[in-house]
Amino acid sequence: MKFAKFVLFSVFTTVVSPAVFAQVSPNNPPPPAIKTQTKLSDILAENLEKSKQTEISRERREQSYAKLLEAQRYYWNASPARGQNRNTSGAALAKQALLKAVELNPNLAESYTALAELAITMPPGDVDEAIMLASIAAKLDRNNFGGHRIMARLYTFKSRLNNGALDSVFAQKAIAEWKEVARLDGRNAEAWAFLSGFYNKTNQPEARVEALRKWIASATPVDSQFYRRVMGGQENLSPESASLKLGRALLETGKTREALEIISRMVADEPENNEAVELLREAVEFGDKDGALIAVEALRQAVFANPDSPALIVLLAETQVRAGKFEDASKVLQTASEKLAASDKVSAANLQVALGDLLSKAKRTDDAIAAYQKSLILRGIENNETVTDAERDFVISVFEKMIQTYKNANRPNDVKSTIERARQILGKNDLFADRQIISFYRESGLKQEALKAVRALRGQNPDDYGTLRLEASILTENGKVDEAVALVKSLIKKKRQIP
Repeated sequence: MKFAKFVLFSVFTTVVSPAVFAQVSPNNPPPPAIKTQTKLSDILAENLEKSKQTEISRERREQSYAKLLEAQRYYWNASPARGQNRNTSGAALAKQALLKAVELNPNLAESYTALAELAITMPPGDVDEAIMLASIAAKLDRNNFGGHRIMARLYTFKSRLNNGALDSVFAQKAIAEWKEVARLDGRNAEAWAFLSGFYNKTNQPEARVEALRKWIASATPVDSQFYRRVMGGQENLSPESASLKLGRALLETGKTREALEIISRMVADEPENNEAVELLREAVEFGDKDGALIAVEALRQAVFANPDSPALIVLLAETQVRAGKFEDASKVLQTASEKLAASDKVSAANLQVALGDLLSKAKRTDDAIAAYQKSLILRGIENNETVTDAERDFVISVFEKMIQTYKNANRPNDVKSTIERARQILGKNDLFADRQIISFYRESGLKQEALKAVRALRGQNPDDYGTLRLEASILTENGKVDEAVALVKSLIKKKRQIP
């Protein structure tokens, strides 16, 4: 009996065809059922009820097991590699053998399990029939693993777990069945993975975390096809995937310290995992100094394994700052930039920008400006040299940082000189410098200077609606509301005249 159960599970696999997926899709609901004939499950349930008072002889039980194994052999021979006709024929023969098995012994739960699987795999695929047959198996034997797993999977389909609004009724049924699967196999990754998904959808954070812990401790399954179909092609049942989800779940429940420990280990073991790196960045932002110290060590290992990864280097520096190691952070960025300067000037320049940001936040204005200046040099941007379109976004970003750094340090003359330098590098036709000087005047309370500058700019670009609206705003700030209204009306009139 034990041998028959083991072999059966290895042959009859619950793989739901695309046709069945379409059947339960919320965008393609099945048509109302029209009962044209009695279902097989109804017939078998009725026969089972009638047989309760009848003792099944040993001979009939043995014959029933023989038919079960015969069905298994037919199903083996019906593999897709043997062709569609052979596949259909083998499945049909397997079904006949299984029906004979339940006729000989209506109490053989495994036969109903196998019939349930055939109800899915044989065209057209009947989800409700499969559920009914699997439920018979589970009623006959509470420990019938296959029956519970079939119901768990099919209720998961019907629940629309990852496809539209969750159906709460089928979700609860799926949860109940996945719990049974997990009871029978405590290291079943699929069960814990789906339970964590349902707990997430039904707002049970603590239960979700516990399920994810059990998933991590589970054995990695060979078959994850069903899980990928439900949850998405990029999903899998590996412990690494569970660890990532657990880290996020812990963050969401406020257990930042534990989340940092888990995610840090992931980054140390798999530094090329960008999703884990970004999650660690998020965890560090929410964590405290002690938590940051945990992440620092893991990131050091990751950077050692990937010394050319600017993202990891910057994250290490940011984490060191959170841990109170500012000098270590600036040294990491400076050293990495110098090493990359010969082979990857773009990354080296980006690291200098990150160093400038770090120093600017620490109010080390001159050091920050020096780092920003070096980033421009690494990108080949020298004084009074017009940049190409490809470099423009980078140059603008750096100059914005330099201007803001001088503003924060209350050094207005340096602000204006930096804006003029930007004008020289970007070219006279670029509006960046003009907009920056106007913004500076407005922030400094120099309303008349701001108005004069914006009017000069609009004189050069009379059809620029953005500049016109900006002038109207500055007029209002200067108390010249009527002029502002007249300007807006002229803008509306121009727009109406456009064909």
